[in-house]
Amino acid sequence: MGSVGYSNETYNEVIELLANGGLPAQSIITSKVDIDNIAEQGFEALIHDKSQAKILVKLSGAH
Repeated sequence: MGSVGYSNETYNEVIELLANGGLPAQSIITSKVDIDNIAEQGFEALIHDKSQAKILVKLSGAH
């Protein structure tokens, strides 16, 4: 998991919500960047755009 500070119970609840459609994953992903562009696009977006919350990093150019 990409966060710390949450209990296993919380993770399990969120995973269940994601699995059954109760929490659409796309609603919490604010941007997507390739790993090769993480500094230029990802970190810059987090610094300059306060609407960014979760940026999905695409590994190996996968879409």
